[in-house]
Amino acid sequence: MQYCAHCGNAVEAVSYAPCPRCGSPTNGAPRAAAGAKTNPAIIVVIVIVVGLVLVAFLGIIAAIAIPNFITGAQRAKQKRTMADIRSLATAVEAYNVDNNEYPKGASPSELTPLLVPKYIKVVRVDGWGNPLRYACLKDATAQDSEKCAGYVIGSAGKDARFEQDSMETAATHSPQSTSNFDCDIIYSNGSFVEYPEGAQR
Repeated sequence: MQYCAHCGNAVEAVSYAPCPRCGSPTNGAPRAAAGAKTNPAIIVVIVIVVGLVLVAFLGIIAAIAIPNFITGAQRAKQKRTMADIRSLATAVEAYNVDNNEYPKGASPSELTPLLVPKYIKVVRVDGWGNPLRYACLKDATAQDSEKCAGYVIGSAGKDARFEQDSMETAATHSPQSTSNFDCDIIYSNGSFVEYPEGAQR
């Protein structure tokens, strides 16, 4: 005959099984704390709730961060385009100082043999990977003259589509700011005619 280690009650076998009299394990092990059993269903529910809260939190962060990141990237492309236009304009101005007229050409690719490498290292594309547009402006006082008295350089913006029929037309406009990434960026004779300013969309 064997006995419970806690109360001395006679039992069939000493084990972790509870004693019929005192409820403690018959082998003398400490009694399990009340409520120590964990329901697996509760654990699953807690995990699911925590997961849903985490997904919702990440969704909110993404909804805020992604548009700001995209806008920042487009803004950087605009700024890079403006810097490249200024660099090309500086090379065109230097050419004018040496040759007493601005270079003739219908595109920056036609300017490359005239400007590279003496005046500029490379004629770049705009921030969106589209070629810049260049036009030489004839002297308004001598229409028959082939001499270039001015220049205009432009980028079509994000949509790669120029809003003006010709660069010469764009150069005649009074300076104006734009608020859309698709708008043209136009530079003529030392200053921007169309340029981004403020919040862009």
